[in-house]
Amino acid sequence: MLIWPDCIPCILRMSLEVARLAIRDEEGIRRFMEEILKFRSLKGEDWCVTSPEVIRDVWIMMQHISGEADPLRVIKEEQNRRALELLPLVKEQILRSRDPLEEAVRFATAGNSIDAMIKATRATEAMCEILQDHDIDPLEMEQFEERLRRARTVVYLGDNCGEIVFDRLLIEMIRDRYGLDVIFVTRTLPVLNDATLQDAISVGMEEVAQVAENGIPEPLPGTILDKASPQVRTLMEGADLIISKGGGNYDSLTEEGRLKGRVTFLFQAKCYPYCSLHRLPLGGLIVYNH
Repeated sequence: MLIWPDCIPCILRMSLEVARLAIRDEEGIRRFMEEILKFRSLKGEDWCVTSPEVIRDVWIMMQHISGEADPLRVIKEEQNRRALELLPLVKEQILRSRDPLEEAVRFATAGNSIDAMIKATRATEAMCEILQDHDIDPLEMEQFEERLRRARTVVYLGDNCGEIVFDRLLIEMIRDRYGLDVIFVTRTLPVLNDATLQDAISVGMEEVAQVAENGIPEPLPGTILDKASPQVRTLMEGADLIISKGGGNYDSLTEEGRLKGRVTFLFQAKCYPYCSLHRLPLGGLIVYNH
């Protein structure tokens, strides 16, 4: 999905909020904002670009001004820690539900609400509200299950820290129900609160899946197939099913025609473009078989 007009103020607002965490001094924040406001994409002069590509450029500028390669590292660790505290309770709720796989999909999709700006202490409460107020499309869920029944190889593209704990539970359900081995793919370089290989290992992802980096040599909060390592590109091109988490992966992979018919997106409708495209209210849970 290429950027919509709505993406410009959204990216600018997110950039300022993250800058207050990463840069801290007001002069540095002003300099950062002055620099990113020069980007053609944020001036409405380039519409042939995806949000992850814009955010990549914003993040590189933030790293330059803050002097830190991973300025949200402490926040990511706290998000994972808080989510891990919930793991036993959530797993029990999933196993006691009418349909454990569907319930695991709901939790994994609601986990996408744990983005860079949500406080770890607020994430649990926010997820409970989302699960209470929103459900997933039964027809999309049925098609997703059919894809799982037919699949032999599954690649799972991760997104945020905190969220990956609930991805782990979904992968466990998939493995146990369908006997499938899943390859969980993380970012190679830190960007926002997206999970890297070390983040995935820290929440025990290796217990339920093979874990690999995407090999993309830039801080891109999405997945562009031609930028991935040859190994990951081969995995994705040969996979029967790709489960893709989060808006960044959605924005970038919906522009990738080679994978059409094999990608199931799980993410939250956080903005007008997503709500409009999928006919859901703000905050809705999206299961989209592309």
